[in-house]
Amino acid sequence: MIATLLLAVPTPSPSPSDVTIDGTPLGSPGFLGFVFTFALAVAAVFLFLSLTKQMRVVDRRAKAQELEDERRDAEEQAPVRPDPGAVETGAAGPDLDVSPRQTGPDGGPEPDDRPGTGR
Repeated sequence: MIATLLLAVPTPSPSPSDVTIDGTPLGSPGFLGFVFTFALAVAAVFLFLSLTKQMRVVDRRAKAQELEDERRDAEEQAPVRPDPGAVETGAAGPDLDVSPRQTGPDGGPEPDDRPGTGR
């Protein structure tokens, strides 16, 4: 059965034709195509380098912002230390606008004990 099908199929043979194929005018982009392709490749390289530079700047700024945020968070979470010179008077407020360091043992002003002041 296969043998009869193979015998029935004609064998191809090259036949000369009048058509000539010249590939140079239409098949190749030529020098101008090379120049445009090369210019496109150079532009892509410069765009890639510019993008890389911008990404480095953004990364550097993000790291600096992250450090600033961590510092700010650490300051916000730090315990608030009361002023050592402040007087705790309760809800009524301070009676006098004098810190404890400025009063002497008798309640009056404390003498100035800095050297060289002459007091």
